[in-house]
Amino acid sequence: MKNKLSFWEKLKAYRLKNNVVIVVILFAIVVLSVLIYLSPQARHNDVSANILMAVFTSFLATIMSLVAEIYVKYKDNERDQFLEDIHTFGINNLNKNKEEVLAELLKDCDSMIWISGYRLIMTNRIKKDVADAIRRGAEVKAILCPPWSQAFHMVYGTNAKVADNYFQVLYAIYQAKEGMENKEYSIYFTDKPLFSDTYKVDQNLVTGPYMHNRDGEYKRLMAKDFFSYNLVKKSRLYELVESEFLTLCEEATYELDWEKFARAFEEQETKDLNDEQKCRLLQEACVPRVICEK
Repeated sequence: MKNKLSFWEKLKAYRLKNNVVIVVILFAIVVLSVLIYLSPQARHNDVSANILMAVFTSFLATIMSLVAEIYVKYKDNERDQFLEDIHTFGINNLNKNKEEVLAELLKDCDSMIWISGYRLIMTNRIKKDVADAIRRGAEVKAILCPPWSQAFHMVYGTNAKVADNYFQVLYAIYQAKEGMENKEYSIYFTDKPLFSDTYKVDQNLVTGPYMHNRDGEYKRLMAKDFFSYNLVKKSRLYELVESEFLTLCEEATYELDWEKFARAFEEQETKDLNDEQKCRLLQEACVPRVICEK
């Protein structure tokens, strides 16, 4: 049976909460004005009495107008279960461009960044924002499907030239984390295919599906062009997506060794290597992980 929302929850789902708050504030001002007006001092002062009369009559008219507007919108939305279902499910907002959303969220980030992905095209474009957040104290945890894995080949084929994206994103993190003690910067690699493109910026969880549509430039749609949605903390969907990310990290087969990566980055910078050779260098900078069976 479908869970029914309370009246207040419906107001939030229909985005009417602020309207109600304004009505309450205006009503409080009207009540205060009436009480002052009824006091002997105000009533015997024509100027004060006229001002108070004008205040509570004009505000009362505004309240009536707002209440009527709220009622109409409430009844309209009550007939449309879509907004209520979206709110119950835990979706706070839908986005057309994930890159813009993440760049905006990263401006104030100082606690945690989660990254997932295959080609890291979009992540490479916001690597400066990620690095700035790290310098403010943000930790990083990433789960990546590497270009040498079978799972990657199943989605993007064997000809995707993405090694530079990996090196540039990881090097931006490597540089930014210098001098940051007692912080976690864990980069995991999984052999499993990723079904959702998930990022977490502090407590903001942004996710969406991977899609196989083609575009003219990269053959497959970029992550920034997938429709994505911001999730409400403490919702069931938030918990599921968060748990999936953590499970993938726990079960990842390899982890990046930062010292080996630094040497690999220097080597690929000084030598004329093709994409396959760069991928091999990156793979050699990874160390196997012991997976504990639960």
